[in-house]
Amino acid sequence: MVSSSPPRTGSLFAGIRAALPTLIPSERRVAEVCLLRSDDVVEWSAAQLAAAADVSAATVVRACQSMGFRGFQQLRVAFAREAGVFARDAEDAGAGAPGGGRRGLREPRAGDPPELIVDTVFQAAAAVLADSLAGLGRAQLATAVDLLIGARRLLLVGNGGSSPVAQDAALRFLAAGRAVEAPADALVQQLAANGLSAGDVCLLVTGSGVNDLTIRVAEIARGRGASIVAITSYAGGPLPALADALLVVGSPHWPLGSDTIGSRVPSLLLITALQQAVMLRGEDAPGTSLAHQLEQQRELLDSMIVSPDRADRAD
Repeated sequence: MVSSSPPRTGSLFAGIRAALPTLIPSERRVAEVCLLRSDDVVEWSAAQLAAAADVSAATVVRACQSMGFRGFQQLRVAFAREAGVFARDAEDAGAGAPGGGRRGLREPRAGDPPELIVDTVFQAAAAVLADSLAGLGRAQLATAVDLLIGARRLLLVGNGGSSPVAQDAALRFLAAGRAVEAPADALVQQLAANGLSAGDVCLLVTGSGVNDLTIRVAEIARGRGASIVAITSYAGGPLPALADALLVVGSPHWPLGSDTIGSRVPSLLLITALQQAVMLRGEDAPGTSLAHQLEQQRELLDSMIVSPDRADRAD
């Protein structure tokens, strides 16, 4: 279940997608039909949805409850409200405009002019980002920040498409003056995790939530007594049992066939927010204000830029 209350209007689809891995197969079929045939759900009865998903009416009710609704009627009302949001989006964007409104999005096609492809990608990104916090447990944020602030040693891990996010996060925490390591090699990640202990934190980034290499690092770190902060786009899988703070952000199903916006960009934004929270928590300490740290970062970066004159002298 994503939460004890249904997702707010404008994030309904993202909330249901985030809940998919937590549902049993029959309930998942109900959720998938809701996502694929949202227009029909508004008009259907529970029996009609059950028939479309090839399940019983009782399973429909249980699926609705597993997704955070009291029952089918509340889910249907939520879809009706969501349809109203889509209609307003289309009206605001211009119903006749290419890609106007979230429901008007389509895959780019051969022969599309570059400007249409750019518009489509950015409009889809805006829609996904608007929904990307639907699955986030807000209470987990404070836990994550507390762990990051108190970490004696911080290990950042990401593999596959999540690797660039982990490397970017390492740069941000290094710039904030935190001791951090982010090995890119999977074997080195496991060796580093084996060196963790109580008081250390392993920050994991895995869009899918089931990357074997990343999960193995989590298991090793947990076995050594370290705390786990996990950023993912799925609420299910093995991570909930391993993580001290599970941060679900983004949309597991990016509409244009890539997880760059659906998973990585929301993860980057969340990490930026966490890093800012860590920096701001130390505002009262001498020389640790956010403005002071940013100035130090700028001075460091300026000192690393080699001017033409210095380059000549180096030759």
